[in-house]
Amino acid sequence: MKSRRPVKVKVYIRAVTAITLLIVWALVTLTGIIIWAAPAGQRSGQLPLLFDLTKSEWGDIHFWVAVGTVAVTLVHIIIDWKALRGVIRYLVSTHRERGIQG
Repeated sequence: MKSRRPVKVKVYIRAVTAITLLIVWALVTLTGIIIWAAPAGQRSGQLPLLFDLTKSEWGDIHFWVAVGTVAVTLVHIIIDWKALRGVIRYLVSTHRERGIQG
């Protein structure tokens, strides 16, 4: 019987953050599409849409999910800052070596 190796806390946090990031960005996209597809015009904010919520209520949900998305994105950047710096350095050095200008 194999014993389970303990998952490193940092790896676990990075995985949870990445999955959460995918979910919140998907929710922002979904709520944005719902708002975009909703009827426009006078009093359109009071018409019930999906799940009996109005366009205005979907706008509120979209706003707060977007706030959460920004927060999770910032956490993701902070956690992976060292890796992000390494990738940027690699890309910059690759462009310099090849003489690519952009």
